[in-house]
Amino acid sequence: MKRAGSILIPRPHREDDFFIGWAKPPAVDRRFLLGAVPTIAAFSGGLGWLVANELADPGAGSWQTSSTHTVTGQLVRDPYPMIRSVDPNGNYKTTLVVAMGKCTSSLELAMAAGGVHTGTGVLIERRGRHMLEVPFDDAAWLSPAPTNVTIPDVVSEVVIESISLQGMIMDTKCFFGVMRPGRGKTHKACASLCIRGGIPPSFWAHTKDGREVVMLLTDENGNAVSTDILPFVAEAVEAEGSVVRSGDWLQFRVATSKYRLI
Repeated sequence: MKRAGSILIPRPHREDDFFIGWAKPPAVDRRFLLGAVPTIAAFSGGLGWLVANELADPGAGSWQTSSTHTVTGQLVRDPYPMIRSVDPNGNYKTTLVVAMGKCTSSLELAMAAGGVHTGTGVLIERRGRHMLEVPFDDAAWLSPAPTNVTIPDVVSEVVIESISLQGMIMDTKCFFGVMRPGRGKTHKACASLCIRGGIPPSFWAHTKDGREVVMLLTDENGNAVSTDILPFVAEAVEAEGSVVRSGDWLQFRVATSKYRLI
């Protein structure tokens, strides 16, 4: 109401002046919602499709948790835990070994290293590169190998070239298939924890014709990398070092001072 002199004049009555949450919405609001809700849903779905379509393919990695995998060969501890074997054609086959979670450095391998063993665990694989995820207790996954197993000869190392490459440092476990995608800045914290915990790092790059190249990353002497590389993990970097063939793997040997963010 409003006052005019001493006379109170009532305002015109309106049905839609006051909102009541449990009441039936006005017809004008119902018409608006019937048109707006499908439009917003269609727009959101289309936007989601466009964003997903622009994302990079996470690759062909797999983490085969539904079954166990067995590898027999020589257990090697340096530069990173691995089992080296020889196939019937005499070709080397290297299977990296990682612990469950992110603490591969906690594996007790000193007593078993150098011997021939059978390891059982979960297979992680990406484009022919194999990794075995195992428990912390070596008795739970390591067993004596049959006496007729061929022990690999000393693996020869061949320096292929000294080169400067652009690419990205990633932890092998997530990159091989545990995480999809397992690369890029969104994966930086996870990759840094994995590498800090002893999971082998890799250097991921592409050749001029677009082929993916994944090399085991070491320091300039072929030893495990230090935590000094962590600022460069999951970033676009340029690195200058030596590409070395060791068995069936390529190693990229780089001094910490030879990394540069790009």
